[in-house]
Amino acid sequence: MDTTSLGFPYPECDPPRVKDISDIGQLRALAEAVNGVAQQIATDLDNQLVRPLGARMRESVATAWPGGTANPNLNQTVFASTGMGDTTNGGIRIVESGWYLVGMYSLVLAPSGTEVAARPNILRNGFNLVSYGDVGQQVTATAGDVYVSTTVQLAAGDLLKPRIATNGAAAYNTTTHMWALELLEV
Repeated sequence: MDTTSLGFPYPECDPPRVKDISDIGQLRALAEAVNGVAQQIATDLDNQLVRPLGARMRESVATAWPGGTANPNLNQTVFASTGMGDTTNGGIRIVESGWYLVGMYSLVLAPSGTEVAARPNILRNGFNLVSYGDVGQQVTATAGDVYVSTTVQLAAGDLLKPRIATNGAAAYNTTTHMWALELLEV
């Protein structure tokens, strides 16, 4: 039986007959081939568009820092695809290479009368993934919200963690959240 350019078998009559006498077996083979490809496309769309890989983690309670740079430990998984919520290492573990939307935000509280002026960053395997973000928005005289996000290509096994730098506030507390959402598998 001949096949199309996509590899689907198609019914045809036996030469030298002029009239098509394709049997049901040939039609069944074509239907099963088309059904298999259609199911694979539906599965791929479901995995990539409806349920892409993703995770969101946070600090379960505010963490106190003596000043300078903070490396918050993400110890609570809000939601995560299998294997992405790495509470042992305090971050998000990438389980499949691809392009991801990654971001983090934190509420940074300093002692009374001290401006926070915190700047966020995201680490990949202990190194800066992006440059430090802008100084966060002061919510009150002692509290600032910091936020940074980016789209980046990541490899399976990468560990993402948040980092916060301040203007040297003597001590401060953080409540940090981080997320990663797969946009495209590579």
